[in-house]
Order: sequence, then C-alpha cells, then structure tokens
Amino acid sequence: MAPKLTRVGFHWRATMQHDNVPNWDVWLREIEALGIGTLFICHDASGMRNYNPLTGELDPRGIPANARPGIEGMIRDLRSIGVEPALRLDTGGIRPNSIPNHVLDGLAKAGVKHIQIWNEPNDDREWADRRVPPDWMQKSIAWALPPCRHGLSIGLEMSLPPINPHPDWNPFKVAVEQGGGELFERGLAVNIHLYPFNRFTWKGKYYPYDDVHQHGEQLTQEEHEALDIYYWHGYPREYINMLRRKDARPGTTVLQDANGFLGWMVHEHHMKQALGPHAAVPCRVTEMGPRPWQDLDKRYPRLTPEEHARQVVLICRWFQDEIEIAGRKRPSWLHAGYFWIMGGRVLGDWSYVFEADAFYGDWNMERRAPEYNYPQTRIGHMPAIDAIKRLAAEIKPPVEPAPGPSETTAAQIAAHIRAAQGYLRQARDLVARSG
Repeated sequence: MAPKLTRVGFHWRATMQHDNVPNWDVWLREIEALGIGTLFICHDASGMRNYNPLTGELDPRGIPANARPGIEGMIRDLRSIGVEPALRLDTGGIRPNSIPNHVLDGLAKAGVKHIQIWNEPNDDREWADRRVPPDWMQKSIAWALPPCRHGLSIGLEMSLPPINPHPDWNPFKVAVEQGGGELFERGLAVNIHLYPFNRFTWKGKYYPYDDVHQHGEQLTQEEHEALDIYYWHGYPREYINMLRRKDARPGTTVLQDANGFLGWMVHEHHMKQALGPHAAVPCRVTEMGPRPWQDLDKRYPRLTPEEHARQVVLICRWFQDEIEIAGRKRPSWLHAGYFWIMGGRVLGDWSYVFEADAFYGDWNMERRAPEYNYPQTRIGHMPAIDAIKRLAAEIKPPVEPAPGPSETTAAQIAAHIRAAQGYLRQARDLVARSG
C-alpha cells in the first residue's frame, strides 16, 4: 500500500544505533499500516558499514550478521514500502570537521534524500562539555556549512541544525553572514521544531491568539468538573483562574511569542527578512507535538488521550493541505512534519528518558481505554495511532509529479561525478600537504 499521509512522519526514537530494534519485521508492518510517508531517524556519523568509500559501492555483506536491522537495513526496508528515511547526524557533540564526506556519500548511495546536521544548538545536551557557548548559532552554522556544501553537491537535501523558532534568532541571516548564502540557491534547508505543548488550540483559537492567553478567560465550574482533577494538574478552579488573570497577555502576536505550533510563521518571517519576499527555503519540522500527557502550561488542561488524538489529526490534515490552521494553509516550502516520538522502550531504547512522550508504550496506560493496552492489542499505544490509521484510510494522497526516468538517471550520474570530483580534490590536497 502506497503511503497516504505523504508529508507526515514520526521521529523514530532518541538513540543513535539501530542494531537492537526488537521485532523489526513487526514494526515495519506497523509503519506501513500507519500510512505515513517518511520516518526521521537519529544516527551517529559512523556512516554506512556496507559502503566502501574507495570503490563507491554498497556491499550487503558489510552489514553485521547480528544487526537488527542496522541503519543499512532500516533504510533498505523503509524504501521497500515507499517510506522515505530522513536522517539526523550526531557527532557526540557539536564540533567542527566531524562529518566526513564519505559518510554523506554512502547515505546518498543508499537512497537517503534528507540529512539534518545535529540538533538544537541552544541546548546544552548538544555540546560535548554540556555548555552552550554565547555564539552558539554562529559556531553551529559555520561548522555545519562544509558538510552541507558537500551533501548538496552530490544531490542530498541538507539542513542546518534546527531550533525552535524565536523572535530574536534568525538562522538565515547568520548563514548568509557565514558565507552560506549561495547554498540557499542550491536547496539548503533550515529545519525547525514546533511544540504546541498543551495549548495548541482552545475553543477553536490557536495559541497565542486564544482567549485564555489574550484575555485570561476564566474557567467555569462546569468546565473544571468535566475533567478528572488529574487533567487540571490537581489544582482547584480558583488557582487556575488566578494563573489565567496573572499571565494574560493582551495583544500578543506570534512574532512576540513563537513558543507554539504557529512558530513556523516566525521562521517564515526570518526567511523573508534575510532572503527576500519570494524566498522559499525547504524546511521540515523534525520534532513536533502535541506530545502525550502534556502539562507545561497550568492555565490549560493536560491533554486527555482523546484530545491528543484530535489535535494530532488536525496537524496531519494541515500537512496534507486539507485544512487551514489559524487562517493559513501549509506553505509550499514546509515539506514534512514528524511527531515526537514514536517509541522508546518498545523500540529498544531502555533509557526511559522520553517514555512519557511515546505514542507507542505503556506510560499512563491506566488512563487509556483497555483496547489500547496489552493484551487487547499487541503493542500498547495512544489513541492517536488509531486515529492516524483511520485518517490514512480515508484521505486522498496529493498528486505530486515524479521526475521521468531520464531525469532521475541524469541526476544520479551527476551525483556520482560530483562525488568523484570531491575525492579527487581531497587526494590532490593530501599530495600537496605531504609534499
């Protein structure tokens, strides 16, 4: 079955190695049943073990016999069911000269199209010494540009490190200042993360334009009693209403508060500010919510499983051009969105760090209807999973023209030629330095 939700995907899991996925054949069938078009995978910069950079060939014997399935097998199997594997490369901390060209060459040869360099450089977890430098944006972009330049030269879609859009952070401007402006003309992407938390939408209005945030709308007794006190964070109605009055921000726009799903509008604003009104730089939302059980903003209720599913479907429909959100349709430059996160422990990530965020798993299972838990279902999951499958069954996939055979062949040949030229330049530089 060809994927129906062609612009919708999942962030697979948080770990970097993929030799330990339990029951990969089951998960492959589950991914196919979801009807999604793409999967976002974290991977370290060790590259493809079945790729020989000297010959430029893929050798299936290079995959270890005990790999289940290994990154090489994942890419192969996902492509066999029509699901695009997109990758984030990690290097054990953001640092220069850490992504060899041959790693990108091997991934391109295996059929990967999109590669994101690193992750959220404003987060201390992404730096080897756990400290974010004051010039984190300048450094991370400057160090990402060389691998991006090589990846673009061999036909990959490369992305700079993603951030949550912020009114004061313009990655496009910084990339131009770092000498990367011409790469935008060659297809350089700038990915983002969008987390709406538990305030994505309230009574049909989207944060920050809803009446709770704008006007401190007061919670009624009926609304408070309609949900279990757990979903109101254990707070009485009077306390929630005090928070709503105190934290109301009349007149706030998304250009002042981008901390929600509409943050993509700030990203668009920065893009056009730096590159002109007609700029359309490719972008993927490689982490997005709503996450299950979200409770960040105590003015709003924690998401029930049913409300979580409803919001997930809204976002899927928006990415498939079926609806508008806040009066805007998906812009053409926004190519895909990936829900955080598909699974943790059930996918072989035993850290438990992100277990509460997982769409598949047993976290808070007692608050889900029994049919979503084992043994009634083989794998415990949020109701949003079934909602995605129902949507995929009813939706019409967008018609997007594919390149003809001659165009595809020409692009592949050109990519191989550019890779060979790159290796020739490296060899000449090596000879020159040794001489």
